Amino acid sequence: MQGLFADAKRVTSSLCGLMLALASAACVAQAQGTTAARPATAPSSVPSAAPVTPVVPAAAVPMDRERFDALEARAPITTRFPAGSIKSDEQAQKALDEAAEDRQAAELRYILDQRACYPKFLVADCLEAARDRKRLADKRTKQVEYEAKVFQRQATVDGRDRSLADQRAKDEQDVARRQQEQKDKEASSARKVQESNTKNREVQQRIDQNKDVPADFRVRQHEAEVRRQQADEAARAPERAANAAQRQRRIQEAEEHRLEVERKKAENERERAERKKNQQQDSSTTAPAAQ
Repeated sequence: MQGLFADAKRVTSSLCGLMLALASAACVAQAQGTTAARPATAPSSVPSAAPVTPVVPAAAVPMDRERFDALEARAPITTRFPAGSIKSDEQAQKALDEAAEDRQAAELRYILDQRACYPKFLVADCLEAARDRKRLADKRTKQVEYEAKVFQRQATVDGRDRSLADQRAKDEQDVARRQQEQKDKEASSARKVQESNTKNREVQQRIDQNKDVPADFRVRQHEAEVRRQQADEAARAPERAANAAQRQRRIQEAEEHRLEVERKKAENERERAERKKNQQQDSSTTAPAAQ
């Protein structure tokens, strides 16, 4: 009798596992059919910031018994993600992932509940209760999915606004820099023109001052100026020679001082070495005498 009950228990467990596998396969086929039948959306006119990596829906992943039991055992998704609790992209993505898992578990539970209702007498009431449970689970899942997607859309808009603001600030800085560079170039050009005009006026003034002076007088005046400069150079020549001799003498004295310091240092080193050697000899001579 005990063996009969054990066999019945194993058969029941096998049937439950088979039903779960069939329900999971049905959910997978339904998700794939929905994905394939979904019409292609028109390309958006706003370029995306980065290419979107396609994500395999959680409903398309087969589920084993342990995973199904773990999903059903955890708290409702509205308890795990209360309203207003999604504050980051990571939380939003985690909420969407868990919502997909809960949706898959709810689909499997609904299939199992339907199959469990058919052998019962009040099939309609049982099926209605199963639909109510499925409807409540879908409502909770949609509530969290809606909040997560709203947060992601708002985060995308905020990121785009920040990028536009940064680009606008950069453009304004570039415009201000180019304007300043243009002002600096104009000021430099105006300064060069003013310097050139001043120099031209000075040249013209000298020409006007010397226009009545004969050319040979100007030549003699220039030659006299050159001779004066040469005389000044010749007068300063002895002083420069004396300064050069003094510098050479200081250099020689510094070199002699350095050589004297090195000689004294070498002599001190030699004396210390001799004293150390004599001390060693005295200690070696005293040691046998003490014995």
